[in-house]
Amino acid sequence: MTSTASPSGPIETVSRAIRFEGPAWLPLELVDVPGIYDAYGTLDPESFCVPAGAESFDSAWATYHWTLEPLGRNERGELLRRDEWGCVQRVPAERTSAYVVETRPLQDVRDLSAYRFPDPEIARPFFERVGRVIRQRYPDRFICAYIDPGPFLVAFNLLGYEGLLTRLADDPVPIRELIQGILEYQKALVPRWKAAGAHMINLIDEFAGSTGMMFSPAVWRREFRPLFHDFFATVREQGLFTGILLDGNIEVLFDDLLEMPVDVVEFAQPLAIGLEKIAARLAGRVCVKASVDMMETLARGTPEAVAREAEELVRLFHSARGGFIAVVLRWHRPEYPAANVRASIDAFNRHRADRIGVRGR
Repeated sequence: MTSTASPSGPIETVSRAIRFEGPAWLPLELVDVPGIYDAYGTLDPESFCVPAGAESFDSAWATYHWTLEPLGRNERGELLRRDEWGCVQRVPAERTSAYVVETRPLQDVRDLSAYRFPDPEIARPFFERVGRVIRQRYPDRFICAYIDPGPFLVAFNLLGYEGLLTRLADDPVPIRELIQGILEYQKALVPRWKAAGAHMINLIDEFAGSTGMMFSPAVWRREFRPLFHDFFATVREQGLFTGILLDGNIEVLFDDLLEMPVDVVEFAQPLAIGLEKIAARLAGRVCVKASVDMMETLARGTPEAVAREAEELVRLFHSARGGFIAVVLRWHRPEYPAANVRASIDAFNRHRADRIGVRGR
């Protein structure tokens, strides 16, 4: 990967952290970036402001979720919409979640022969809009472009968790074909993200729970790992960095990820595995990106506990060579306690003195 940015600017600093080439400071990524973040299509991107203390963020989290067709509202006044995969979603009145799938176009994977995968051209308006925002407001920031939901999350929306996992146990071939079709669509988004200004593509997916994989790791390696490998190889061919964020306890897949063309492994729920376990297997071998645990510490901990966990992340993964990107996660639907968000920012900023000084903050 190459960069023509200033050696002390955000783009080069993040790139150097990924490549273990001595970043000028600990890089910080912000999720709810004004003008880009929309909380899964539920809020106006212009309604957000940068959390206090994070104004000097280096990396902008930018996500393609879906292209949505509005369907009106239900009797409770909740927004209904259809994504390009054909799933009808409901945005709950309660702000505890972003969406619920109401109807699925694939009641059975055997219906796949009649299913029409969406045309990636449908996403053109999204990339045109986000590209303008990046060029006008964030030309000096590293843009980490996310594709969320990833292939398994899309497949779970199409079939339901029970439907997919039951069919996978009976016969993995149709599920593999479904995942391959989804990934072909998502590969077509890669050059669109590059044209919009992305420096990296990060896939967010889920096939593990808090206790481990939802199905046999051997099945994943045999049926699905080649498909993921091909996706990341496609990203690399575009001259972009690659990353993956997998929910749940994916410790059994660490060696697989290290053998794939993946530059960054990201954790939003690091306590599901354990910080020390992650460090023992990954630190110094691949760049790690992480926030304070979104399900535990950020959601239910004290500001002091948040600060301790942030410091532990820096201690375990950051070095003079790089290898760590800190993530500020405020989130919405639900939003984390403001004091906890600020505690994570302050803790990370203690290791970013040069960056903060440069910005005069």
